[in-house]
Amino acid sequence: MNRAKPTTCIFLLFALLAGISSAYEYGDDLRPCEEDKCFVAIHSDVPRCWIQGDNQNIDYMRPLDGGFHVIPNACRRSNIFGGDGYLVAYPSTGGVVLLRNPLAVDLQYLGLPNTHDTARSPDEDDDLATRMVQLGAQWWPNWDIYFRHSSRVHGGIFYDYHFPFEVDVAFPTTGGAWVANFTRDVLRHGYEDQVCQSWLPHAPDLWHVKMRYALTMDDKSETMKELGGTFYNSVDEVPGLAKTVQEAVSLFEPFKERLNSMEDDGYRGRFCADDEDDDEDAANERPEKPRWGIASLFNGWR
Repeated sequence: MNRAKPTTCIFLLFALLAGISSAYEYGDDLRPCEEDKCFVAIHSDVPRCWIQGDNQNIDYMRPLDGGFHVIPNACRRSNIFGGDGYLVAYPSTGGVVLLRNPLAVDLQYLGLPNTHDTARSPDEDDDLATRMVQLGAQWWPNWDIYFRHSSRVHGGIFYDYHFPFEVDVAFPTTGGAWVANFTRDVLRHGYEDQVCQSWLPHAPDLWHVKMRYALTMDDKSETMKELGGTFYNSVDEVPGLAKTVQEAVSLFEPFKERLNSMEDDGYRGRFCADDEDDDEDAANERPEKPRWGIASLFNGWR
């Protein structure tokens, strides 16, 4: 058996160390995020964070398999046209209120332009955050938790009731509100089993296409009516829809423990397992499923 010469081993070790160190070097057009006040703090275990142009680029090494994300510049209201499509507000309560890929009609409703990104005015965050949650936007404690779990959901990991679901809202000029709730789990055509099925449906095939062409809230309302949305005479009747940022914070509270549980590989394999194959401990660990829809999901939250 051939043995590597000592000089060869030393050379390979040097090359490996050089490669590792170079992985954290920044080019002339990049700079570490810590140098810019317009970017948020990241709390992941071993993140790579650098600024390129108007974007804050995050490369999570761990936990939850990491992933690459672009966090909106905190000096701007959105990165819809120059990033991953987020509309963001940072309320005084802490955390972040976000809408991913808001519709043009939603931007219009919020008094924002639908042709370009805008600068952020911190003194307007509380008011905008309140109006955003009324449209179905959700509050998260920080970007770390959101990205760590949303990347896994988008990657096909089944989360079901462990991840906040999609909420679409329209306010017709005649009053009331149209509301629809959909799971954020990836639709796995032909591979759904009878155990790991979402409590909520996936959005209809034409949902996002038709919504994109709504020009007014009445257009959006008609589309939601056509595709199966639910009408409420008052937003006060809508279960699980926040009317203030503080309510949005409260609505997120049950998800803290659920999301934390999903970081356990063993738990992820048990929560949707067949009851007949469960042991007693696993059965006790899994919450009771609601009897129908979102109403029972929120029974304890109002």
